Amino acid sequence: MKRWKIFKKLLYFFKKYPLKSAKLLVSSDWKRISIMPQKTISLRNFTSIIEDFQNRFQVIAERMIQEGKISLSDKEKLYQDIRSKEQNITALCKKRACQPADLSDRAYRAYLWLSFLSKAEHFESHLSFVTRFLDEWGSRTKRSISVRMYNSSFVFQCKVQRYALIVTMGEGFLEADAHTVKILVDCCLNSKKENMNQLRKISRSSQYKKVTALIWQQSAHSTQSSRSTQGNVYDLHQLFRKVNMEYFQGKLEQPHLRWSGRRAVRRLGYYHPDTDAITLSCFLDQKSIPPYVVEYVMYHEMLHKKLGLKEGNSYRMAHTSQFKRLEKKFKYYTEAEEFLKTKLKT
Repeated sequence: MKRWKIFKKLLYFFKKYPLKSAKLLVSSDWKRISIMPQKTISLRNFTSIIEDFQNRFQVIAERMIQEGKISLSDKEKLYQDIRSKEQNITALCKKRACQPADLSDRAYRAYLWLSFLSKAEHFESHLSFVTRFLDEWGSRTKRSISVRMYNSSFVFQCKVQRYALIVTMGEGFLEADAHTVKILVDCCLNSKKENMNQLRKISRSSQYKKVTALIWQQSAHSTQSSRSTQGNVYDLHQLFRKVNMEYFQGKLEQPHLRWSGRRAVRRLGYYHPDTDAITLSCFLDQKSIPPYVVEYVMYHEMLHKKLGLKEGNSYRMAHTSQFKRLEKKFKYYTEAEEFLKTKLKT
């Protein structure tokens, strides 16, 4: 009886969410193949590979602090492995007749990070930062910590996992001076408001933004194919062009466009100013959602790109009075808002 119920649930699921657009995606180890209802390229085991690179950076840095010297063979091996992995991903995308920009958001961030570190001067700066951070940490506490500096979607995160601290920071701290390193350690040891406000201010500095821009400027050389923008019903390229011509006179430069990996209902879209990317929830990519609703969400995110963020009281404001005024100029504003409030909230 239980098996029959499970079978009925599976049958209902596949009728509701048919995998007619599924693609065969090759894993990063070139062995396993899986079917995903997404058109972006998925790299299996990629997270563990990036984690391994992070661990190796820390091992080399700790040895430098303890012994006063770096194992050149370990350092060179790590550098070559990073370059090799970046080249392998590029070759995989070429084989699949797509671009690195068609990778899933997480994989694309990792790919850009590897490309960034493939340049010797960036690799050296990254290792130098990890060493300086661990040296400052060791002078302040005996607690163990794992350091992760990465092309992450957030600036700073410090959490306890299995009785050890894990700190993840944006690669923008690459050129941090001794004072900034001290503030980062302070935030790990005591995340009080004063420390976090200092950190927030640093993350908005020209120096931080310069490094972030260096990482993401590589994306300009990797155009998207329709593989990652064409959904089952809607095409993000076409949506952007239509809204751009109708409301922005075609003058808004196209950002990176992608469907989300999850069928989010509460957050239907978002714009990343640091990476110049618009993401729409794949929940919108279905026939039951009217075109004017999807266009409205796209218009909303395009307004964020056009207007940017307003600084105020140590926080950044997105939905200003100007934004709300312009948002209401959307042709089907009332209808779209009504649909979102009634149809999606029930």
